[in-house]
Amino acid sequence: MSPVRDDALAFVGHQVHVMRRREVGTLLEWAGELTGRTLLDVAGGDGYWAGQAARRGARAVCLDLARHKLEFGRRLRGHPGLVEGDALALPFAATTFDVVMSVCAIEHFDDGPAALAEMARVLRPGGDLVMSADALTRATAWPDLFDRHRARYHVKHTYPGEHLAKLLDDAGLDVVRQTYMFRSERAERLYLTLSAKGGRAGWNAAAVLSPAVALADRRAPDTAGSVVLTHARKRGS
Repeated sequence: MSPVRDDALAFVGHQVHVMRRREVGTLLEWAGELTGRTLLDVAGGDGYWAGQAARRGARAVCLDLARHKLEFGRRLRGHPGLVEGDALALPFAATTFDVVMSVCAIEHFDDGPAALAEMARVLRPGGDLVMSADALTRATAWPDLFDRHRARYHVKHTYPGEHLAKLLDDAGLDVVRQTYMFRSERAERLYLTLSAKGGRAGWNAAAVLSPAVALADRRAPDTAGSVVLTHARKRGS
C-alpha cells in the first residue's frame, strides 16, 4: 500500500469513531504542554495517537505486543518510536517518561494493578498519567450485551472510577481529575449495543452520533458511564 493510503486508513480507523477523538483529545489536553517531554503510549497499537502527541512536540514512544500493528505503524508518516513489548513488564528504566498514556487498554490485561505499577515505575515523580478504561457501571442491566462485549474485545476486567482511583493510589499516584463518557443509561446501552452488534464497523459508522453523545454527556451527572477518563500524577518532586 502507498503511504497516503496507509495514513488514510489510520485516520479513518482512529478519528472516524463515535468516541475516540473526544476521548484521546481530552487525555492529550490533560497531559498539558508536550513540547520536549517524553511520552509513552502503553498498548498503543499502531502508534497513531502517540504520533499525534509527537505532532504536539513530545518525544513519543508507543509500546504494543501486536507485531502486525507495529509493522503497520511503521508505514505511517511521522510515526513515533515503536517498541514491541508487554505492558506488564515494560522494557524501560524507572522514571524514564514525563507522561504515560493508555487508551482503553487496561481492561484487556490479565493483571490491571500490575500494569498500573509498571506505568508508575517508568513515570518520573511529578509526571502525568492520562488513561481511559472500560467502566461499564451499569453493565449488569444488560448481561447478554455485556457478555458479547467481553467476548468480542477480550475484556478481562472493568474499572469504575472509584475502583481505578484506589488502584492508582496503591501505585503511588494521586488522581487529579476524572470524567465519564456515555454517562446516561441510554448512552451506556448504546455503547454496549455498538460493541456487541456492530463491532469495529459499528464504532466507525456511529461517528455521526458523536456530537449527540457529547451533548448528552454534558447534560447527565458525571457519576457513571461506559468509559472513565482519568488524569493522575505520580507522587514526589
